Formats: sequence, C-alpha cells, structure tokens
Amino acid sequence: MKPQELCDIDDLATSLVVDVFLGFNTHKMNIEHKERYKCKSHLKPVIDEFIKNQSMKIAFDSFWNQKYIPDHLFKVSYKKLVRDHIERYMGMFYLDSGFRIEPCYRYSLENKVGAKVNATSHWYKDGIIKRLVGCVAELTDKEEDEILHIGKNDFSVMYSCRKKCAQLWLGPAAYINHDCLANCKFVPNDKGTACVKVLRDIKPGDEITCFYSANFFGENNVNCECCSCEKLCKGAFKTDEEPPKLGRYNFRQTHGRTNSYRSPDKSKKVKEPRTPQKKKNVVLEPCTPNKNPEVDEGEALLGSPYTKIIQKTRGLDLDQASKSPEK
Repeated sequence: MKPQELCDIDDLATSLVVDVFLGFNTHKMNIEHKERYKCKSHLKPVIDEFIKNQSMKIAFDSFWNQKYIPDHLFKVSYKKLVRDHIERYMGMFYLDSGFRIEPCYRYSLENKVGAKVNATSHWYKDGIIKRLVGCVAELTDKEEDEILHIGKNDFSVMYSCRKKCAQLWLGPAAYINHDCLANCKFVPNDKGTACVKVLRDIKPGDEITCFYSANFFGENNVNCECCSCEKLCKGAFKTDEEPPKLGRYNFRQTHGRTNSYRSPDKSKKVKEPRTPQKKKNVVLEPCTPNKNPEVDEGEALLGSPYTKIIQKTRGLDLDQASKSPEK
C-alpha cells in the first residue's frame, strides 16, 4: 500500500474495530478524520458475533457497507486491501491470538487516554506473536510534508537506518507501547509487514512492550514515561536528588583520628604528634647471628620495586593486554 492509502485504510479499520471495542476514539492519521456512523453501539454486535462464530466473512459483509466506508474507499479495487487490514485488527478476537488491545490511561502524550496491548495467554521466550502485526510504508520527503503533522499524527513513524528513510508503522502492533526494558521486539514478516518476537516469558495480563529507540522521547529518552523508567526513577521520573555513590572506603577511622587532635576551643592551639626521628650512625644487627640477610634477586637486578613495575610495563600495548589470549 502507498502511505496515504495505508493511512486512510488504517483510520477506517481502527474506527470500525478498535474504537467500537474500547468505546472511545483512538489516534488517527487524518487529523480531520470524521466517522460516518453516529453510534458505536450499532457495530458492537458485529464484534460480539465474530467472537462467537470466528467467521471473518460474516463480519466483513457487515462492515462493507456504504454507511461505514468512505466513498473513495468503497470501491472494488480497495475491497481486498480494506478486508485484509480490518482482519488484522479483528485478529485479536481469534481464540489463538494471545493478545488484546485494551484502554491505557498512563501517557501524557495521549492526554492519559490511549491504548495498550496486553497478553491473554502465556508467551515464552523466542515465541512469535503472529497475529500481532504491523504494516510498513516508506515515506518520501514530499509525503512526509503532506501527511505528517508534528505532535498530532507522527506517533507511528520510524526511521529505517538500512533504507535511510522514514516509514509509516500502522496496524495492531502500532498500539504496542515503548518500554526501555521491553519484553518483545519487532521482526520482519511478509513483504510490507512485521510481527512481534518475545524476548522473555510473558504471563496473561502482562503488557506487551517493545523498545522503539534510545532517543524516541527526547535525547536519551529524557521524557519517557514507561513503567521501567518509573521503577528506576529515570526518564520523566528522574529526580534532581541522586543517591550518593558508595566507594570501597569510608572515612570512619580517619574522622575519629582527626577529631582526637581537634580542640573545642578554636583559639587554643593543639600540638601535633611528633614524628620519631631516625638515630644516626646506628647499624642494625642481622636477625640471625653470623648470617647476612637474604637479598631479593629481583631488586638486585632492577633496583627498587617501583623501578621493577616501570620496566615491566614500559612499551606494553594496553589494548592488546586487555584481550584474552586465544585458546
């Protein structure tokens, strides 16, 4: 799909499925989007019936109505594209989907009213959540200027380092929220789509999250409001007060010795302890009678221990030294 087609079809699918299921309007790419139906309750029976009979044909026949589909999409040429994308969202109601899009009242960027993706079954590490997919459409510079509005509909745009271009990212997987310690990641699927791979075990009820980038919410994600940042007091939850860094040593003994020489009367001078002076012309006797003390052969060759260290390290390549030897 072309970017504009993907935007229009995604807005339609989310209004027919996600918004009806959640009971409120979620984000739209068209900032002037208007629904063709007045009451969401008219479409709720379609979703309820699909959950029971699992028939996409019956559900789509109910959706494919001029009362719900905009005129420019209510054409035979768009019917398959619309059906496939609606089925991607209806996929969360399949018995084997393992996920569900649910309300989220956490993020200020969404005015505390948005959506998230929760697991409805156990997912284990390296598993693939196949029905949780997203569609990708590459954007030209011209299309970026025409489609995107900063702070309004640029929530699902990513930059491809490999292709060096911006890409639209829409579909059920676009409702996955960012987390700095995410439990899933996006992986390529069929042409133009991607699905989700599990990084660690997930229990039913856990939120499914992915890591977007290190600077998605400002430099070093300084404005990030994810659960991990809240637990670690990072991102938007970082406070000015930082806990003191603990070193290997403390000053308990030094502090006691210092106080022992300190006088409560500041005007009174306290004598510092004297350093014992060495006595001159005194020859130390060897420990063992009639036997000279043993001499360290290393010191005899290299001098003092300090000289030994200098000669040992001179000319040493530290980068090579840090590498482990080959086995």
